[in-house]
Amino acid sequence: MQKQICSALLLTAVITLVSVTACKKDNANPATDPAVESATQALRSQQLIATSFGIALRGAAEADGFASNGADDRCGSLTISPLDPNAFPKVITVDFGTGCTDNDGKFKSGKVTLSFGKIWEPGSEVSLLYDNYTEDGAKLSGTFTLQNQSTPDAAIVTILAQNIKAADANGNTLDYDAVQTFTQIAGHGTPLNGNDDVFNITGSIQTVLTNGQTVDWTIQTPLVKANNCFWVSAGTGVLDINGLPVAVDYGDGTCDNKATITVNGQTYQITL
Repeated sequence: MQKQICSALLLTAVITLVSVTACKKDNANPATDPAVESATQALRSQQLIATSFGIALRGAAEADGFASNGADDRCGSLTISPLDPNAFPKVITVDFGTGCTDNDGKFKSGKVTLSFGKIWEPGSEVSLLYDNYTEDGAKLSGTFTLQNQSTPDAAIVTILAQNIKAADANGNTLDYDAVQTFTQIAGHGTPLNGNDDVFNITGSIQTVLTNGQTVDWTIQTPLVKANNCFWVSAGTGVLDINGLPVAVDYGDGTCDNKATITVNGQTYQITL
């Protein structure tokens, strides 16, 4: 049972994790300040990280028997080796082929390879590598690692994004590294029902934009991510864009794809 609880918590932990959003909107025109565009681009890294977390946890569920091998209603096909549920380490390949739209609304193509040990055990890891993988037209490369740091009272997963690069067909790029921790704050009592799980997210992302600008994203009050919403719905942070501070507010808990940023004394609504 302990194995099932930990694994189920990890599965729901960030399948999820998905993009950044908010409330508290303002009608100011984002085009009046170039920092608004830089901030919007930089926050894209949070969105891309989220999808990869979900893919990794989907594979972990396969490995631990929470899903039948290859049988999944989400986009892409899965293969697992070795098939013996008691044999570890395992390698799982998620193949999106020439492209399909997943249940998070993202269009994905190519493959993702996952390697991991007994994910339900604290201290275990899942590594994720891309194989010609694209998401909404952006090709990704680099390494993600998920570390299980759970306690008997909470699911805790730390995600390391190392030397990640996203490049689209228009020549736009994002290069980033991240360390973020997801701690479960609701849904403990129903470990096999991930829909009621809610997580606090803390940590940081360091990004370099296409134009060479460096952006450091630091979460100030924990972001709130519920599994029944694709978006982060609350929490605050600061983007440091080449030394210019930009405040980000994700709102009051409303589920949407908007965020509010404040730069140079002016507040703007952005879509992420």
